[in-house]
Amino acid sequence: MNGVVRRLPVKGADGTIDLIEIDGIFYLEARGEDTLIRTKRKKPYKSIQRLGELGKKLPAPAFVRCHREYIVNLNRVRSITSRKPRDYDLRMDPPVNRRIPIARDRLEKIRKILGV
Repeated sequence: MNGVVRRLPVKGADGTIDLIEIDGIFYLEARGEDTLIRTKRKKPYKSIQRLGELGKKLPAPAFVRCHREYIVNLNRVRSITSRKPRDYDLRMDPPVNRRIPIARDRLEKIRKILGV
């Protein structure tokens, strides 16, 4: 073991702490005071921790805040798609296939990280 923690501890409302494999996370989504963590499993994990708090525990530049409500794992992004001029989404890999909006002020940073 090299001392690097590869799991994200996530607190649930019932006091449970789930240890989620970091590489398996597709994105995190703010839902009011809570955060949903999307992995390959059908049902997302739900945490009572705020998005910003969880985001600080994830490795950059792989995990980036692309919008005020989302942090994405760029290693799980399939494509950048245009909705209309100046508005773009990140399309996630299967089985998620979700389109996540990119805030206009964060697009350049994401393009730079991805090299596009």
